[in-house]
Amino acid sequence: MASVIVVENSLKDSVTEYSLIIDSVRQNTEFSTSLNEYLGDELTNKKELATKILNASTKETLTSLSNKEFEPAFYLLAYLIKELEGLTVDQAFLKDSKIVSLLKECTPTQQLSLRDRKSLRPTTVLSAFNTIFNLLPSTSASRIDTIQSILSIVSETETSFELIQSSIGDNLLDWLEAANASEDQVRQLFWSFISLDKEFTHKSLELIKAFTSRYELSLNELHSLIRFALSSSVVDVSFMVNNNVASALKQNSSDELVKVFVQYTHGEFIASVPASLTEEVVYKSKILALARFFVENKESHQSSFKYNDIPNELVSSPAAFEKLLIDSIKAGVIEGKLNQVEETFCLIRVNRLILAGDDQKLAQDWEVVRNTLLEWKHSLENINEIVANAKDQIVNNNNAN
Repeated sequence: MASVIVVENSLKDSVTEYSLIIDSVRQNTEFSTSLNEYLGDELTNKKELATKILNASTKETLTSLSNKEFEPAFYLLAYLIKELEGLTVDQAFLKDSKIVSLLKECTPTQQLSLRDRKSLRPTTVLSAFNTIFNLLPSTSASRIDTIQSILSIVSETETSFELIQSSIGDNLLDWLEAANASEDQVRQLFWSFISLDKEFTHKSLELIKAFTSRYELSLNELHSLIRFALSSSVVDVSFMVNNNVASALKQNSSDELVKVFVQYTHGEFIASVPASLTEEVVYKSKILALARFFVENKESHQSSFKYNDIPNELVSSPAAFEKLLIDSIKAGVIEGKLNQVEETFCLIRVNRLILAGDDQKLAQDWEVVRNTLLEWKHSLENINEIVANAKDQIVNNNNAN
């Protein structure tokens, strides 16, 4: 959505307004007095005036303003320089323009205390960059540089990724393509964006999935996907294996990290992992291996499993197995009822690890889904009769009493 900087005064009055802001910081009237020679009936020597205003607008001066005062003062400055120098929006906000360079310099480098409500905050600088982005035409290459600046500030100031995750993530690829970013730029900025998510959230997993549906993956990008997915608290990441990911996995099948990911997404128990992954991956693979076991043995056990039915590699003790069941339920991989007295587990639902690229497995899985739907259909055919009989039974029981 495009933005505009709203200025209520004439250009001349805006110059006077800004000069008073500088005077308030310096606590004298020298600057506003020095501008009088330019402020006749008509503004004169506009470019010289712009230079004078810029020279007075140092990092030290602007960051002396309160956090609340900074943003409107910066927008007023940007408006003045654009108008006095006769610049287009694109020219005013080029990567190396005086305005953009000054805004970058003003970014706080130290963490502020929660009690400090006056000092300039990184989020305020980010807000200013967001406004610049929205001022620029959708086709402007400067939008690419502005996104890079935003990502750099979030990284350097350790600002919460959540503030930009949806607002940028949901639109990033479309924005970059509209601005005619090269494919290398798109890839670099996307993975830079994803790397800011230190919580490895489900939202970012979905964004990666959206990226891989549009772009094929290099080995380095595939590694980034694997490390991110296996670092996430989301256990079942099989939904991320679309055709492009499956193709990249196949092309790099001898790679150590790829082998682990293929095992993991196929529900195989992984006893050990490379140093680049955490040991948590081993435990999560147990959850998926348990889900796979349930899928493959559901019919033969009629959805009811005794503890001693479970493979030994997944069960070290009844207590450990119960914990694994509980964690599997929390992860949303299975649903069921645990009977600790009889040491049985009644399975109600289990995730099927359906992966792109494995046509034979896909055909088998869809056949299972088809059969399940048919079972549901048949079970509902006499539902009206069943309900009527149940009502009659209730009425008869009440009459008998």
